[in-house]
Amino acid sequence: MTPIGRRAFLTAAGGAAAALAGCLGDAGPDGMTVQGVDVRGSPGGPIAVMPADTVVLLDFWATWCAPCKPQMAELRTVRERFPEVHLLSITNESDVDAVRAFWEAYDGTWPVATDTELRTNERFGVNRIPTLLVFDRAGERVWSHVGLAAADDIADRLAAAGARG
Repeated sequence: MTPIGRRAFLTAAGGAAAALAGCLGDAGPDGMTVQGVDVRGSPGGPIAVMPADTVVLLDFWATWCAPCKPQMAELRTVRERFPEVHLLSITNESDVDAVRAFWEAYDGTWPVATDTELRTNERFGVNRIPTLLVFDRAGERVWSHVGLAAADDIADRLAAAGARG
């Protein structure tokens, strides 16, 4: 294929991919989605990382992470107090069965997704787990926390970001 033919093909393919992404639902202002795991509380399929005009709580975790286990109970409490917050747990693991087993064992009740390419880690500068990030309705990061966090501390940060509980 000639360089011009290759460029035209890639441009057309990129346009088709962009059109398809639009069919997947609202990906939010940054367009970033992750692959949801189909398990209780999580719909599977593409999930927007940062939906527009929404307070967001991102939880970066792993099945092998010791503090991630008790963090689940804290996040469940937060979820109950702030159901309108976009709470999304993201793991870089590729073993979906292990993710499902963890989610069921620790009573996950919100969306969980995999990002094996570490796109979200790179986008948000996450290099340790567990890490929690809170964003206000304008998409500005207002809090970052590494390690286990108590539900009351997370709730205080969400309220400061504009969430109503």
